[in-house]
Amino acid sequence: MAQDQDRRQTKAERKEQARRERIELERRIASRKRGRRRVLIVGVVVIAIVGGVIVALSHGNGNGADGSASPSVTVQLPDPAKLPGILRTAPPWPDNIDQANARMAKMSELSLPQLGAVLHHHANLLIYVDGQQFPIAAGIGYNPDSNVFSPLHTHDTSGVVHIESADPTFQPVLGQFFDVWGVYLTKECLGDKCAAGHSTLHAFVNGKEWTGDPTQIPLNDQLVIVLAFGSADQVPNPVPASFVPPA
Repeated sequence: MAQDQDRRQTKAERKEQARRERIELERRIASRKRGRRRVLIVGVVVIAIVGGVIVALSHGNGNGADGSASPSVTVQLPDPAKLPGILRTAPPWPDNIDQANARMAKMSELSLPQLGAVLHHHANLLIYVDGQQFPIAAGIGYNPDSNVFSPLHTHDTSGVVHIESADPTFQPVLGQFFDVWGVYLTKECLGDKCAAGHSTLHAFVNGKEWTGDPTQIPLNDQLVIVLAFGSADQVPNPVPASFVPPA
């Protein structure tokens, strides 16, 4: 019976049936293409979102290391005025090793880990007071004879600060180094100097002015940190910004 119906189809009917089948096939192909386009668009959007998140995190984890902003994470520090052997005197300052372990004991209650080699990098520190540069003492935080082994220390007077920690997640800040050293540093004071009139504490990171609390400057790898106490015209010009590796 079905064969009789097929034989009864006219040429026009067969042509119309073929046209409908072709339209249906084209519809299915177009539908698949739209589906692929939607998948591609979604993929591009996801990549863009992930990229944006990565960029945001990279800026956040930079802790304002370019000097243009304050750090995203603030490290809790002890009151330096209450640390044993703190120096509120004029520079230059010695290694101040005598009560270093007592200071580090206070700091370890907060955030100072043990010396180690899991994390190991370096930063430069330069200090100017009233336009004059002063050296960073050798042996800050490291003296085997005195059994002093800080993860933040110096080996010479080059201004290279060594960061050597047993904790790979350690994110030290400048205030911790000064507390190990036992030299008074706050947002407005350095040693015996505190902000008054036109004389203030200026801080720079890689040549850019640091706008936050200088004690919170991160000791990231190969940063060049400059502290200059005095008037604006006593700040070094240009501000040092080239990293000097350890000898």
